[in-house]
Amino acid sequence: MSIWQHSLHTWQLIFQDKGAILLLFVAGLIYSFFYPLPYHYEQVESVPAILIDQDQSTSSRTLQRLLLAAPNLELRQISNDPATIQSALWQGDVMALIIIPHGFHQDILAGRTAQVQVASHGGYLLAGSKALMNASEAAMTMGAAIRLHKLQSAGFSPTQAMDSLQPLQLHSRAVFNPKDGYGHSIVPAVMVLVIQQTLLIGVTLLLGRQAELKQLPSGWRAYSGMLLTFSSIGLLNSLYFFLVALRLQQYAQLGALLHLLVFCLLFSLCIGSFALLLGRLFQSRERGLQLLLVSAVPMLFISGYSWPAESLPTALYYLRWLLPSTAGIHGFVGINQLGANLSDILREVMALTGLSIALISYGLWLYRSSGKLKA
Repeated sequence: MSIWQHSLHTWQLIFQDKGAILLLFVAGLIYSFFYPLPYHYEQVESVPAILIDQDQSTSSRTLQRLLLAAPNLELRQISNDPATIQSALWQGDVMALIIIPHGFHQDILAGRTAQVQVASHGGYLLAGSKALMNASEAAMTMGAAIRLHKLQSAGFSPTQAMDSLQPLQLHSRAVFNPKDGYGHSIVPAVMVLVIQQTLLIGVTLLLGRQAELKQLPSGWRAYSGMLLTFSSIGLLNSLYFFLVALRLQQYAQLGALLHLLVFCLLFSLCIGSFALLLGRLFQSRERGLQLLLVSAVPMLFISGYSWPAESLPTALYYLRWLLPSTAGIHGFVGINQLGANLSDILREVMALTGLSIALISYGLWLYRSSGKLKA
């Protein structure tokens, strides 16, 4: 058969396999709508927190009023009983604990640094960070008021005191994440993994069935035909996610269409060739699903996106580039969310190109060798 006939035959096998259809097409649609849903509001709006005032002084009550005015804190005052506090934290009734310790007022009067203790629920990172930020802003506001009063007492005019307290004005604006939200930060990167993992699992599912039936394709034409089919599926999913799904979810899209299309082609070819090699490793239909399903989180971790790549072990720092998702995540986020062009992400382009050449070369040799053995 010709390359086109092998490609058509692969399409026929896909549409005869409900599991393959579910993974290659339906799973992406489901993920594109339901995964971003929890991050729709982007920001944590209200964090229930416990305020324990052990000092019971005028200064502690001033800080308490500032905390009550914090936009994202919902203060709940309860008894100082440790068991009650621990129970509230464990049950999820509160996400943060703010303690004004004994001696808070005396430290301020003595000119010493006063301490405020803030603890948050480790299972809710966004809520914890929001509570810490609001508590810090309240404490800094109170500290600024104290310093301003001291400067005026020393003979500074109100204008001079304010200028001395804040010689520079900082105006902060989020350029690439206008809502400064978690969804804008993480969802585009996860979508790259969804594209890769659904294709990898779908292909291993399909080839695993062929292996069980002793009908694995062989020869360079068969390999080229399957590569054409699976790369086309990867391209369709990439275009859907980055041209349709992100737009429907109202995520920022700053990149030029031409650069995005070229990178989609490179990424699709790379994951298609990667999937064909992985598919030959599994001789049963379900084995690839079992092993690859749990690999998405480690892939995101070692990509250097959610965790600094410099903190990875040296070997892992370089080996991570053997996964298409590493270059794919940084490349797609760079183009789509940061407005980069291909020259700005040359490292990722070269990584995908080199990996594709290596994978396709080995794939052609492997499938040709298996064809000769059968002959």
